[in-house]
Amino acid sequence: MVNPTRIYDKGENRKKHQGTSREARIVREDGKEVGKCPKGFSLEAAQKLLVEGAIEERKSRQPDVPFPLWNVHNGVVYQARTSDSGRTWHGWPVGASHIPCKIRRQLEDRAIDLEEAHLLKKWLSKRF
Repeated sequence: MVNPTRIYDKGENRKKHQGTSREARIVREDGKEVGKCPKGFSLEAAQKLLVEGAIEERKSRQPDVPFPLWNVHNGVVYQARTSDSGRTWHGWPVGASHIPCKIRRQLEDRAIDLEEAHLLKKWLSKRF
């Protein structure tokens, strides 16, 4: 699915998900899991995850706006959320425990299409 109207918004002074490692990872900060993007993860790559192949999860409270969006890139699962009813989005890596079963199956299919199934399997097996 391609949706060119979604816009990635890094957010001014938003550094929570900026990583310093070459690889995406999940770290513990103040007792919570925080997804860190790989160092140098471009805004163009983030935008592409929103508009090309993003998997929409719908919630009954707002059925007209997907919340959240899911995608896979280099085997890493990314989740994006909106704070303005679907116009702009911000995303980060997430571990297997945060992915609903229905979404996980769709991500596995997407990874097969991208020829990243082996990388996704490796990411999902990590314990953070």
